[in-house]
Order: sequence, then C-alpha cells, then structure tokens
Amino acid sequence: MNFKALEKEIFSVLCQVGCQIMADYLQRWDQIIMARRETAEYRCVNSRPTSIKTVMGEVAYGRYYYKKRDGGYVFLLDEAMGIHGDYGLFSENLAEQILIECAEKSYRKAAETISSITGQGVSRMGAWSIVQDYGERVHKQEKRLDELDGEGVVGQLGNVPCPALFAEFDDVWLSRQREARRKAGAPAGEGRKRIGRRPMHVGTAYTGWKQEKDGRFVTVDKFAYAMFSDSADFISKFETLLRQRFDMDGVERMVINGDGEAWIKTIAENNDAILQLDPFHKSQAIMRAVKDKDERKKLHDALKEKDVEKALDAIGALIAKTSDEPSLKRLEVLLAYFDSNRGNLIPWQERGLQIPSPPEGITYRNLGLQEHNNCDLLTQRMKNRKGSWSAGGANNMARVLCLRNTIGLEAMLGALPEASTGRAPAGPLSAAKAPQYDGKGYDASWLYAVMPFEETFATSGREAIRGMLRQKPLTELKYI
Repeated sequence: MNFKALEKEIFSVLCQVGCQIMADYLQRWDQIIMARRETAEYRCVNSRPTSIKTVMGEVAYGRYYYKKRDGGYVFLLDEAMGIHGDYGLFSENLAEQILIECAEKSYRKAAETISSITGQGVSRMGAWSIVQDYGERVHKQEKRLDELDGEGVVGQLGNVPCPALFAEFDDVWLSRQREARRKAGAPAGEGRKRIGRRPMHVGTAYTGWKQEKDGRFVTVDKFAYAMFSDSADFISKFETLLRQRFDMDGVERMVINGDGEAWIKTIAENNDAILQLDPFHKSQAIMRAVKDKDERKKLHDALKEKDVEKALDAIGALIAKTSDEPSLKRLEVLLAYFDSNRGNLIPWQERGLQIPSPPEGITYRNLGLQEHNNCDLLTQRMKNRKGSWSAGGANNMARVLCLRNTIGLEAMLGALPEASTGRAPAGPLSAAKAPQYDGKGYDASWLYAVMPFEETFATSGREAIRGMLRQKPLTELKYI
C-alpha cells in the first residue's frame, strides 16, 4: 500500500468512527432529554429512526417522538440540537460545502469533489437539490421582505450607514434551456439572433472604496443581486433589498452607473440619483462604430474635454462623409445612443456635482466596475462554460453566487422577523423532513402505526382490510 492509498484508508476508517461517535452522542442526548422533559407537556409516543448526511458520512440514529399537550407533535432532540432539516437529509456543514463547490464548478464536478474530500458520497442531482433548496429559502426571505415593506418595517432593518450610495447595473445574457427556447418562439428581425439567450438583470451597490496595504482600492459594504425577471419586478426587489441592507434614510445622494437602458434610468428617477453612462459601454460603442483610429481619438478627446456637443458633431460629420451602408448604420446607432444619453456622458466627478463627504477611511472614485463584477459574480460560472439555464435554476444559482461573493451565504437566512399570526409557526420536525401533524386535537398516533400486510403480497382482500382501516370506501381501492 502506497501513501496515497494509506491516507484514503485511514480517512475512511476515521470517518466511520466519527459517524458512530456522533450517533452514540445523539442517542445519549435523546435519553437525557426524555428524562428531563416536562412529562405533563410532552408525552412520548414512540422512537423513530432517521439519518443525516454529514461531512464524515451518513449518521443513522433514532430519537423519541412526542405529543404535546396542545395536540402537536415534535422531536425534542431535533429542536435541542438545531436539526431543522433546511437541507433535507444533509447537515448544514455539508450543505455549505456543497454550495461553495457548486459556486465554482459544475454540479457534476462539485459532487465529485465533495465525495473525494469528505466521507459522504454526493450525486450530481444531490448537489443540484442543495442549490435549489438554498435558493428557495432565500426566495421566501425575499417574499417576506415584500410583506414587511408593505408594513413599513424594511426601512428600519437597514443598519449600514452611508451618506452617499453608489450602484451599478447591467444585463448578462445567458443561454436558455431547449424547452424555454421552444416556448419563446422565434421573434422577427434582430431578436432572432438572441432567441437562445435571455438577459439577467444584475445590480451592485456599495458605500465607497478603501485602499488596501498593497495600494489596491476595493469596494466597501458591497451587495449584489441578480435575477431573470421583468425590469419592474427586479427594480422593486432590488430597492427593497437596499432598504433592508443600508440606512437609506441617511443617504443624501445616490450615484448610478449603467449602460443607458430604460430600466436603469427608472431606478435613477425613483431615487433622484446622479446617472452616468458606463465607461466600458461608452468606449465599446465608439469602438464598434468608428474604425479609423484618428477619428476615434477625436471622439475620446472631445469627451475628455467635457464637450458633448463637439462629440456629437464629430459623429455627424462622419455620417455625412460615409457612403458604405453598414458603416453608416453603425454610426447612426452611435449618434442615437450618445444623443439619448447626452446628459450622462460625462462622469459624475467631472460635472462639478457635490455629494456628502466620505466617512473616515473611505474614498470616492469614479464608477465603472460592473463588467468586472459581472465576471466575478456570474459569467465565469453561468456563461463561459456552455451551460444553459431554466429561469428557476438560474435565479437560484444567482442567489448563491451574489451572496457568497458579497455579504455571505447566511446573511439572508433567518434575519427577518416572522409573520405575525394567531399561533406560533411550526418548524420542521427532523433532518429528514418527516411529516408534520401539528394541530391534531386528538390522539392520532394510531394513524401512523405500521399497517397490516405492509411487507406481504397485496391481494384484493388484504387491500380491502387496509382500506377499511384508512376509512376509504371500497370503490376507491384499486383491486375493486
């Protein structure tokens, strides 16, 4: 046996030992809970087996099931140990490792990595399901935020101080799955080229920059959000998330960077913000339309001189002396693009606009980071690997990527007050997501006992007996 094989063998043995130790610990703790419980409040019904997948392997154990005095049912061990079953059969530690791997690799490669570095074998679909579960939990928090926003509570949650807030927006075009393409149909004109793709709206907000020891400048308090949706829904959700994250009442001025799309202008109008055209998209538009380097330099020089009219006149002069139809069309598109954004062509710092002074240790710089943010947040994982996405799958992965690379995966979970109802909401009973029977006002434990003939051959007579015990009429039985 060489060292590599020896290492794997010892690791496997120790993982098995760790699983046994954890199972023994849980069983003993369950016995202690049973002995110390309030017997008048919790009546023991039976003991039920379950298992949970951990970084060491699968841990199988049993725990007592109790009926509460108010008629509900609960596993006290799960409550005491915080085993809430948010990820089904997966422990929280294992689920977090899977999320981190899936943010960097395909689901298949992420599953292979987790299986090789832990004692637990994970399939590709298992890794996929963890990402979907996490995304759905965040989605529920987003819907809860909408409810709180209607109650005027969200504005009280934001605690990040910021006299000035900077935000940047863009679209990332992602490939859609075949079924989504089929349902979309084939639009006429230029849209036909993009039938297989769909824009994902992306927004990033931060409070300024700080300089690192190596001289680099990094953004402070960065928060990002992305989703497939119509622009109105995205704007509503992003603005709500801003109020939940930042102290928006203390924001005196907001500066927005974008590519000139109508939905970005709407966000600027909603927040009475300073709007500037993204430097990358501005240079890209000039590069695509103007092929002559000298003419291109004239345009850049005019913009550096803050002379928008001179830049527009230069484009008009190029149009007047161009006879080639494709080149003429590109120049006309550039002229229309710059003309519709003439008030935003000059960077905000060069317009003489005043914004609040930055806090100590923070500096304000020119915007234009969104293309770089898009690469770090989304495109490396979701666009550059020939993958295709459904709307739900893309949104869930985008939630993982945005939160992991900004405020952290746990920042959106469990951070909001619960909805006010007449009764306390019942949590999941176990890591295996066992069925929940809260609210029964009678002893219904007999309904969940093992049924007769459970493991025997099903005949019409035996099925009739089982149906009577379930109180089903004979006409509903499949053998009648």
